[in-house]
Amino acid sequence: MNTKQIFFNAATVCMVATAVLMTQAIFNGSAIADQRGDAAGGDLRQRIADIEDRQDESDVEFVLVDRSLADLNARINTNDTDILKQDGRLTDLASNVRAVEKRAKVMQAQHRVLAEMVKRMAARD
Repeated sequence: MNTKQIFFNAATVCMVATAVLMTQAIFNGSAIADQRGDAAGGDLRQRIADIEDRQDESDVEFVLVDRSLADLNARINTNDTDILKQDGRLTDLASNVRAVEKRAKVMQAQHRVLAEMVKRMAARD
């Protein structure tokens, strides 16, 4: 379970970092574009064209981020499935170990009984 928690924490940190970077990129780009439009004399058609270009760039970036998040989500789901399988195997292994320990204790008890019988038989002779 610790591995699952560590992986979940790492995935969360990656998603938050990606969101922060995207937010910085979006606001930085819009601030630069607004300054260029004002310096150019405020031509309305040029400003609209710049806004449309920025929107197209933002759409492309959004699709890339969305695909990346979908891939990350698929990896997380796959890892969760693998973790559950391994957890089940570990549970089975633990039960097998307990069964072997019980058999070893029984065999040790039988060994002690046989050793006592041999000692008694040797004492009779």
